[in-house]
Amino acid sequence: MLANKKSLLAVSIAASFALTGCFSDNDNNVTVEPPTPTPPEIVVPDTLVTEQPSKVFSANVVDRANSDALEGATVSFLVDGEAATNLTDVNEEDLSMVTVDDTGSFTFLSKDGASGEVTAVVSADGYITKSFIVDLSAEVEGDGNDIPVEFGLVAADTAGLKVETGTATVSGGTTATAVTTEAATGTAKSTVTVPANTVFQNADGEAVSGSEVTVNVIAADSSSENAGAIIPEGLNSESTTTVLQPVGVTSVTMTDDTGAMVKKFSSPISVSVNLPADSGVTAGDMLDISSHDETTGTWTQETNQATVGAANSDGTYPATFTTDHLTFFSMNQSVPICTSGVTVKVVSGTLPARGLAVSMTSPDGSISSYIRSTTKQVISGASTARFGISSDAVAKVRLYDRAGNTWYEQENQGICGDVEVSLVGVETIDQEVTLNGVCAADETKTANLSGSIVTYAKDGKAASLAQALGNSTFKLAGIEAGGNYKVRATIRGAKVEGGGQSQVFTFEDVQADSTLTGTVRLECNEVPVTGTN
Repeated sequence: MLANKKSLLAVSIAASFALTGCFSDNDNNVTVEPPTPTPPEIVVPDTLVTEQPSKVFSANVVDRANSDALEGATVSFLVDGEAATNLTDVNEEDLSMVTVDDTGSFTFLSKDGASGEVTAVVSADGYITKSFIVDLSAEVEGDGNDIPVEFGLVAADTAGLKVETGTATVSGGTTATAVTTEAATGTAKSTVTVPANTVFQNADGEAVSGSEVTVNVIAADSSSENAGAIIPEGLNSESTTTVLQPVGVTSVTMTDDTGAMVKKFSSPISVSVNLPADSGVTAGDMLDISSHDETTGTWTQETNQATVGAANSDGTYPATFTTDHLTFFSMNQSVPICTSGVTVKVVSGTLPARGLAVSMTSPDGSISSYIRSTTKQVISGASTARFGISSDAVAKVRLYDRAGNTWYEQENQGICGDVEVSLVGVETIDQEVTLNGVCAADETKTANLSGSIVTYAKDGKAASLAQALGNSTFKLAGIEAGGNYKVRATIRGAKVEGGGQSQVFTFEDVQADSTLTGTVRLECNEVPVTGTN
């Protein structure tokens, strides 16, 4: 037993010497400390863009009546019925569809060499879907770099409009009985009748698989400007010497309970639309029909026509036609074209620095533009055909700012030629906001954010693009003193902390002497430090 204990002690002593030898100098037994790791250096991403593009499209999706931003609205960009390939976001990533956030706004660029037009199909819950035409060749005005674009939608419950929903029971895609759905309000009425034994089909002509079909019908009082505001743009894209003037419109859509869209029928269905008493039609007239496909954003001239019936007791006229497909329908008359274009002239009052939006709406269509100078031709003589401007066109003309304040409004104003306006608006101030860009991991490292895209909006209204002034400072032109403003900074070429592309700041009770700053924490790069210790 004693021998065993000595052996164990020897082993223990030997192990102790072995371990000590790992950390000591063999000659003088001086302890050597292990090297201290050198932390990586934090550097700003070399992909950070410090200059703004020369042209930025600044888009807003708003309620047309009050300029409220429409959160969650979707915008699909199309060219010739296909997803657009000539647009990017401000970080040059391809863009063909956008779902807007609570600001209702977004920005985009056209690719180098892109020109012509794109169609924007815009939808929001509770609103009438509409297609808009965006001219990629539009040029910036003044010293700005933005092209303001407004997609104004009309609420489904707006006066003069009625959306009605019906259902049809189907088996194998076929209805055993006739199905009629009618939408009516005031003098407006649209009726759709699907005969018994009709097969509901998808876009490929196949019978839908659901057991129930939901029918949606929109009726519009075509004597009201609200009817003109829901007509998809581009109706007159092929016009030359005359233009099509809608006298009655309706939209018919159907979806089965599997979510499949009904687009066709095995045999024609009947559609009847009331035309206004003052539309200039008489019983027996035949009207041309145009149809707009909301999926492709294109208008098509129908081969059949609508027949005007005897006047109703309220003076309106029913116009009836048959169709084997569903879409937005417009019944039209041909009228002489306006050859002089449309020019807005400010004859009195002061135009605010960031300009004003221009809206011209009549029962047969609508025009949206903007002005930053006291005289601007919003539609050239060569383009009046595309916009359907007739020689005797009149419209409700309104000029307003992004906060929805009306600076000019006039009913039934002639718009072919010069449109003179006198401005009476609100007092505005100019302000500046400075962005302090820092690295989230090391705030001593700063970044130049002068290339960021910065927008600002008052109280949930439409947003404007801030002008870059250099040194990460941006001009907020034409804001209202005392207002609350949301400023969104989209960083180009780098991510903000958390991985997003944008950061939002809210400034309350903004005054002329307010100091507006915001710190943007960026995800910066970690670079290993090399060398010897």
